[in-house]
Order: sequence, then structure tokens, then C-alpha cells
Amino acid sequence: MKLSGYKREEFLFIVKHKFLRFIGIFLRILLFLGLIYILLRPVMFMLSTALKSREDLMDPTVVWIPKNITFNNFILAFRSLSFLNSFKNSVITSILPAIFHVISCSMIGYGLARFKFKEREIIFALIVFTLMVPPQVVLIPLYAFYQNFDILGLVKLIRGSPLNLLNTYYPIILPTILGGGLRSGLFIYIFRQFFRGISRELEEAAYIDGCSPFQTYFRIFIPNSIPAITTVFLFSLVWHWNDAFGPSVYIGDFNKYTLSMNLANLKAIITGGTQIWDPLLILPPQYAGAILVILPMLILYIFTQKFFVESVERTGIVG
Repeated sequence: MKLSGYKREEFLFIVKHKFLRFIGIFLRILLFLGLIYILLRPVMFMLSTALKSREDLMDPTVVWIPKNITFNNFILAFRSLSFLNSFKNSVITSILPAIFHVISCSMIGYGLARFKFKEREIIFALIVFTLMVPPQVVLIPLYAFYQNFDILGLVKLIRGSPLNLLNTYYPIILPTILGGGLRSGLFIYIFRQFFRGISRELEEAAYIDGCSPFQTYFRIFIPNSIPAITTVFLFSLVWHWNDAFGPSVYIGDFNKYTLSMNLANLKAIITGGTQIWDPLLILPPQYAGAILVILPMLILYIFTQKFFVESVERTGIVG
């Protein structure tokens, strides 16, 4: 920029303005890099350790970049996780609940958002309250319920005894069909808030055209709720994928273990359950196993991140 022709005060003001602007940009970049480092450091450390050989782990000069990169830790983790079988189990226990969460929670949210009845606020308050209840509190009643599963005595009337749903995936999938299960209160809240933002005139126009409440929900609200559907589906999918506590309560058959369950038991699988183990032998395959478990979700995020971020913004979860 040509500065000749400016008075001294004007020149000093422009220089000061440029300097302050440069300092502001520099501080923003510094803050941005610091946040990236804090967020990605655990993942980078896991990846670095998983790629290290035993010699690198014992070499104090090797910190981040291994001298002898090896993939043996990934191979050991892949076999110990029974990856293909566990991956199949994780897909079943993640995608089905996510689909049912979208269907059931959207219908409940639609009812709470668009219909006026006396108990509406109480029901919504109770749904939000379930978000504050730790799952461990209802663990024993739910375990007993699924061990002797029956609906109004009909199962016992037909079979002569209740069903035992333990060691199956039904305790994970069935609650989501009825709007329950993992963090369902949040999903109902998302749909309710999103449906409240849809104009009343649009709904009334559908009624004038002869649509029933269900047809209005299916033809008007659902096509206009893609952001909420995407957000709920991805949240439910990821949370079920990472959940090891719930499935470990109901599933005892090792062949039905999910990836997160096998990851939680990876050390015992590798060591054979012995109490004496070498950290240099266990930690690299554990980190490699963690990377293998999050890899499918990472790939999913890479392909859907633009869609996901836009959906989260439109549902109003972030400010």
C-alpha cells in the first residue's frame, strides 16, 4: 500500500491499525492451533504408540515418530477383537436402534409439539428428567424385566412361561421402538423443538386438504425435518456404537460381543486373563484396537461431516 502523501498522524494510525490487526489474526491462529492440539493429541499419541515397535518403545529418543514403523500391533488387535464378527454385531446394535429412535422419537416429539392436552408439559418434563437418571439406577429392574419378559401376561398365557431375552440384542433394540433406550429423552427434545418451529399455517393447510394428523406428520413434518432426522440418527448411531456398558449387562456370549465390548476386554483377551503382563506388550495393541474401533465412525464422519454440522446448526443444539 502506498503511504506517501499521508500526514504523520495518519501514517501512524494506519501502522497501528495494521499491527493490531496482525496481532489479532496471530492470536486467533495460535488459539486455533492450541485447541486442535488439545483435541487431537490423544488420538495422535494412540496412533504413534500403535505404530511403534518394541525397540521404539524402549528408546527414550523416540517420542512421536517411530524409527521402525510396524503394523503388527494392528494385526494383533484385529485378531483379538474378532473384528469382522464384532463389526457385524456392532452394526446390528447401532443401526437398528438408530432407525427406531428416529421413527419413535419423531412421533413422540410431533405429539408433544403440535397437540395440546393437559398432561403435555408433565410428560415432557418427565422425559427431560430421564436424561438426568444414571443408567445404573435402573439396571437391576431392567435386567429382571428382560429376564422374565412378558406383556400384560400374554406371553405367559401363550407359552406357559415368560421369555428370557438375556443374551440377545432385544434389550438394546426393543426400548428404541417405543422411544426409550440410550439418551432417548434428548432425541425427543430435539424433535419437539424442531417441530415447534414449523409454521402452524402449513399444518392447517394440510388439514384443509383433508390430511389426518398422521398424514400431516408423514407428508409435511417428516420431509421438512431432515436436519433433525440426521442429527438424531447420527447421535444415536455413534452412542450405541461406543456403548459397552449396556450390551455387557445383557450379553454374555462372546460371539455376540460388539467392538466396544471386545475393546473393553482387549487386555484380558491378549494376556489370557493373567494378572502379570508387560505394559510394552499390551499398550500398543490396545491403542491399535481403539483406533480400529473408532475408524468406521471416523470414516462415516468424513463423508457426512458437512451434512452433520449443518443439521446440528439447524436443530439449534449449538448456539
